[in-house]
Amino acid sequence: MDRNAAGLPRTTLRAGIIAGAIGAFAVILAPQILQALQLGPEYSQAVGLALSLVFQLVTLFFLPFSAALIAASLVMRHLEAVLQRTSAPSGGAPATDQ
Repeated sequence: MDRNAAGLPRTTLRAGIIAGAIGAFAVILAPQILQALQLGPEYSQAVGLALSLVFQLVTLFFLPFSAALIAASLVMRHLEAVLQRTSAPSGGAPATDQ
């Protein structure tokens, strides 16, 4: 197996953790950020609506996507272990590559 394929489960797991952290921070900090961004009388309701929509989309997509990436990483690691077990030579006969 080449080096890029061996690191794919690790990279997928890291991406899932980062996406989960971004989603969690968006859930926790969105109300505080939206409240802090009220800039006085020149504050546009359209900007507030757009930011609220962005935070809702981040929380809607990042947490489930994070769970899917982490699960995919675990499946890849399991399949890699199974494939290594099945391709290992049984007994004393050397394995032949075809």
